Amino acid sequence: MNASGLTGWLDQARPDGVSGWAANTMQPDVPITLAFYLNGEKATTTTCEASRHDAIAAGYAGARAFKVNLAPWLKDGQNVLEVRFEPSGVALPNGRQIVGMGQAAAIGDHWSRQYSQTTSIVSRWWQCDHIVQRINRRVCGESLPGMSAGLHRLALQHFADRLPFARGVSIGCGSGSKERAVLESGLVQHFTLFELSSVAIEMGRKEADEAGFSDRMTFRMEDGLAGETRDGVYDLVYWNNALHHMFDVKAALEWSWHVLRKGGVLLMDDYVGPTRCQWSDALLAVNNAVLGALPPQYLRDPARPGRMLSATVGRIPPAAIIAVDPSECADSGNILPELARLFPEAWVRKTGGGVYHLALNDVLHNIVAAQDYGLLDKLLEIDDECANAGETQYAVAIAVK
Repeated sequence: MNASGLTGWLDQARPDGVSGWAANTMQPDVPITLAFYLNGEKATTTTCEASRHDAIAAGYAGARAFKVNLAPWLKDGQNVLEVRFEPSGVALPNGRQIVGMGQAAAIGDHWSRQYSQTTSIVSRWWQCDHIVQRINRRVCGESLPGMSAGLHRLALQHFADRLPFARGVSIGCGSGSKERAVLESGLVQHFTLFELSSVAIEMGRKEADEAGFSDRMTFRMEDGLAGETRDGVYDLVYWNNALHHMFDVKAALEWSWHVLRKGGVLLMDDYVGPTRCQWSDALLAVNNAVLGALPPQYLRDPARPGRMLSATVGRIPPAAIIAVDPSECADSGNILPELARLFPEAWVRKTGGGVYHLALNDVLHNIVAAQDYGLLDKLLEIDDECANAGETQYAVAIAVK
């Protein structure tokens, strides 16, 4: 919500009907007029009249429904729709959409919606540039864009006289997007990448080829801990949000030590929180206090605006986590202790997550949509306090054999 109190939501945008709700929460009794622009030109306007009781119940005083048929103004193919308040010109939060006409456009619209559902809602911390840059600043002192960029920057500075490392290895690489960033940074010349998903490997090989890295990324579809048994063959072991999926962290880090050459480097950016996500009572209390203090509109479900999110955080039973992903946080609570045992001189920086990985799930979208970065920074300061007190869920590390 902006300072004027104008807000709302576009429920659907189809040729036969564009509908949703709008509200002027500062002046809930004032009539609301919306303008509908197609391809940069105003097509029509409408006055919102009928009350939207679900939005009102969610804290949006004076919310009213709207529905218009834009078919007379649509051209064949793709049309850019923008919904704005009149006379101010303030845009509806999600009021920019693509509306298609014709069979090909209908198919395109369907897949656009599928993809937009995974990218347009900023529901998790790693989708939020503001949080990612803050984490990088905590790591290296610079507000760098890009996941793990702070860790990469430190490694580039610390090992400048040895770069690029000749051979790197990564387990649980997915499609290799994180490892491509390492290659692009100049840290390593070649990666051997282990992954169990055939779909991820196929995607990774395609993306590596498109990026010109096909000769620098070797994908192997197997368990790396069993597939690579030689000692001292790599200059770099790279763990990026895969170590917490290992069932035996001790074995995974011992493997890392053995495959590294003397003087070889381990880089880690990973979840290091409680095994099977069994948060402490103290951390749950902090998160529930945070949720309880949020303005009600921030608890709206961004995927279903008429519904409210839970105002409490609890523990998910381990059996439920295992049912979804047996490897999720399987032994994560042992990562930092085992790292300290095998690499006693390792540099470790706790990067938080006690709040941004719990209370901010889903509500993050509403805070970002409102551009309420002052509030977000205050919540991240609470997150920092949790990390400083030992309640961290993420950490980065640099270790040398």
